[in-house]
Amino acid sequence: MFKKLLSKLGIGSANINLMLHHSQVRLGETISGEFFIEGGTVEQHINKIDVELRLTLNQNGQVQTKTVATIPVASSFTIQSGERKVLPFTFELPKSLPVSRHSVHYTFVTRLDIAGGVDHLDEDAVQILPPLPLEKIFAAFEKLGFREKATSGALKPYGQEFEWFPTEQFKNIVQEVEFLASLEEEGVRLFLEVDVYAGAFGLQEKELKREVFFPYTETNNVSILADNLREMIQEMIEQPYQYAASSYMTHHSHISHSHGRGHSMMGAIGGFAASLFAGMLVEELVDDAVEEALGFEEEIEEEGAGFFDDFFGGEDEEF
Repeated sequence: MFKKLLSKLGIGSANINLMLHHSQVRLGETISGEFFIEGGTVEQHINKIDVELRLTLNQNGQVQTKTVATIPVASSFTIQSGERKVLPFTFELPKSLPVSRHSVHYTFVTRLDIAGGVDHLDEDAVQILPPLPLEKIFAAFEKLGFREKATSGALKPYGQEFEWFPTEQFKNIVQEVEFLASLEEEGVRLFLEVDVYAGAFGLQEKELKREVFFPYTETNNVSILADNLREMIQEMIEQPYQYAASSYMTHHSHISHSHGRGHSMMGAIGGFAASLFAGMLVEELVDDAVEEALGFEEEIEEEGAGFFDDFFGGEDEEF
């Protein structure tokens, strides 16, 4: 009787432990492992076992955790005192999840639902790596002398945004390159934004946007990818007015890397998670819009001042 009472309080009750075969897995691939269940000091009825994949987002001083998937493992059964059970675990990661980055963390939380007692929880961190084609694109940017920023991988309203800055050939021309990526049936689509220095002394920036597509057959060769990216970025720099727009949908690659028109960013990596954190991301979007509006007003004032200086000759002339 005393042991039963203690087990209801969680002392000497059944427990569960998820042992993953690997703590890292690529987006879109299957992660596997085993559940090790051990009975406590008394017989107990288990209502169910399930696993939650939880995503923790740490951005701009805010931290939120959401459940992105719940995986049922077992239904009702009874476990005897000291009994041991082993159950298999497999889960295919959706391609619309964001990959692990400085601001994005994942945890599997296993729940042993004990009837009339305290549930037993087990937590296991897991790192979600970029799919191999996207990793090849990352390598191509590195080959061009770009380096990924510490803030790269932040979640935006349409998906996960990757940020890179130049250290070599584009260093004094390009401020940074940002893009969202979408894994499609035949290849990877990038919604690319290149921020170039503009204005007097390069104190301002101009955003150039372009949608490009890389077939999977081309993502195996990093050198070819790097050459294509160099050509695309150079073309955007040399023809800025053709790519200056507020939407990725306006511009498509003029070389063989654009397939079709009007592709949606909603299928981008991180797109599903963006809908879960919509409130948090919309708040950031409003803050960014306010900052851009204030910056635009300052730019207008500076241009206006320059116009009147030129019109009236700038400085007073002596007669």
